[in-house]
Amino acid sequence: MIPAVSLEGIGKKYRISASRSSLLKETLSFGKVKRSHDFWALQDINLKVRPGTTLGILGRNGAGKSTLLRIISGVLQPTTGTIEVNGRLTAIFGLGSGFNPEFTGRENAMLNGLILGIDHQEMLERFDEIAAFADIGDFMDQPVRTYSSGMRSRLGLAVAVNVDPDILVLDEALSAGDAAFKKKALQRMYDLLDSGTTILFVSHSMGMVKRFCTDAVLLHKGRLVTSGSPDEVADRYQELIESAQEQKDIRVSGPDRGLDEMLDREEEEDLEGVRSSNDSTRDGGVTASSRRGAREAEIQAVQVFDEKGETASEVPSGSTVTVRVHARFAVAVEDSALGITLRSKKAGVDLFSTDTEEEKTSLGPKEKGEQTTVDFTFGVPLQPGRYAVSAAISAPREEDPCLDQAEKAAVLKVTRDGSELSGGGLVRLPTKVEIHSPRSGQERPSQLT
Repeated sequence: MIPAVSLEGIGKKYRISASRSSLLKETLSFGKVKRSHDFWALQDINLKVRPGTTLGILGRNGAGKSTLLRIISGVLQPTTGTIEVNGRLTAIFGLGSGFNPEFTGRENAMLNGLILGIDHQEMLERFDEIAAFADIGDFMDQPVRTYSSGMRSRLGLAVAVNVDPDILVLDEALSAGDAAFKKKALQRMYDLLDSGTTILFVSHSMGMVKRFCTDAVLLHKGRLVTSGSPDEVADRYQELIESAQEQKDIRVSGPDRGLDEMLDREEEEDLEGVRSSNDSTRDGGVTASSRRGAREAEIQAVQVFDEKGETASEVPSGSTVTVRVHARFAVAVEDSALGITLRSKKAGVDLFSTDTEEEKTSLGPKEKGEQTTVDFTFGVPLQPGRYAVSAAISAPREEDPCLDQAEKAAVLKVTRDGSELSGGGLVRLPTKVEIHSPRSGQERPSQLT
């Protein structure tokens, strides 16, 4: 499967100087006096994030968490290494950072959408939902410089979670706002997670990471110390904090421990009732199908091609597309089927699903290590919007048939270009219309539309 985010050998170096005068002295000494030095905020970071993952990033202040997110988001360029991001990415750093303070909330929301590649008409259609989520009333048409920090946070999060991102990056985005807004924001992020959105989440709250994330990593002094389930990484983070306290001869007093427990309880109360529809299927942050698939089969990649046979991320409504799925079998199987599902990201419903068995095209028996590629070609008489393609491979006759499942492995944007599609709903089906005249009893059949 193609990862949503791939980092290889990422490092970020800064040149640190005590002051301008120190830098001048160093320059005039022709290198004899050293007043500046190199500081590596990140070193040798290797990380692959699968689509649909919610990754919690833990670490003490200065560990490199925000630097890592800024590199992933393209705000910073790494000094070493390579990065690959697959999909539309939105990010929130601080409280409404990236907004023009002289523009109104409405203008900033529209501008952010245009920057993300969403056309003006589509942003107009989304705006009511953004305004309702932000819930800042008449301030939506006031300059952002007049906003409180909480209002800027509300607007930033409202824009980020309502533009159908493939990848959402959050850097302490829930630190501001009241309990009601935190609950609404987290519920929306659960909805995005259920639809297959990849979320990268930085927080100092171990409770939040344990509750919300499917995977976690720990950064310390610019290096990736460990990765795994949120519980395991949070425990390692706690050990690191306690070790640092012991080195400084700092003892955590009873009242301090009581305060930590009280804050955890308050956080649980704030977020009570907020949950994902997938919570019942998660075990250590991994669904049963993906656990099994790691041993028996793997969806390696999902590609979308247009009518010309070229790789496509968007196609006009009414055209034909081909979804190509690459899979590999880790064990020998007597019988298997490979299938796809097309889902509306906006409506959150499955529009179309099929597999090789349904289409009477058997894959046949497969040997250990064998690879296969399957093309599904179909028309898309769909309304303009964004649609997610998922793929799955199964052993239909087995008690537990799913071998591997790749949620939201590809995203397809359907446009109105070149189409005369009109009407409501998500799908425009071929329709025959007949008009019966009450006088003549004759029928006037129309052509299929």
